[in-house]
Amino acid sequence: KYQIDSVQNWAPFEHAGITYSLNHLDAHDITYKGEKADYKFVVTYGLHCFAKDLTNWNIPVVYRDGREAKNVCMERYEASKHIRQILHQLPAMSIYQTTAEKYFTLHMMNSATQQVEPYKICIAFFKEKRLLRMHILSAFFARTGPGSEGEAIPNKSVSLFKVAKDTAEKPRNGAIPKEVRNR
Repeated sequence: KYQIDSVQNWAPFEHAGITYSLNHLDAHDITYKGEKADYKFVVTYGLHCFAKDLTNWNIPVVYRDGREAKNVCMERYEASKHIRQILHQLPAMSIYQTTAEKYFTLHMMNSATQQVEPYKICIAFFKEKRLLRMHILSAFFARTGPGSEGEAIPNKSVSLFKVAKDTAEKPRNGAIPKEVRNR
């Protein structure tokens, strides 16, 4: 579909006779309409959106991408169904920079504990060939660290349009985060 070096279609997994679809994490594009310019990103997702070892919500299913293998975490899996919808709200959300092209945002929603908790979505913004790219590195309920209950976020927030403009102005063959190459 896209000429990119990331998983574009995640195969379903099976557990206890039930097939779980991951097509909500298939590659897609999203356009953000700004006052001065519109920005179209190709969005891909990483294994850590639905898998993590040693959680209370693991099932005995190991999922592999081209880089690593992790146990499926049903809390992350269920929450991952909301990421696409949350990405449409990014222009109105605070985005915090962590390293060169890596950022995160927080969205409050129900977790497996039935509590409303901060859901942290970690995003890499970069250019691949001529495409503006967003790769969702990870998404999880922030129970420790910056953004968790009672813990301040030391990073200053930036707008999506500032990040998009800066990404668009980068050279065509700049650095691509290693986590993106997961085929």
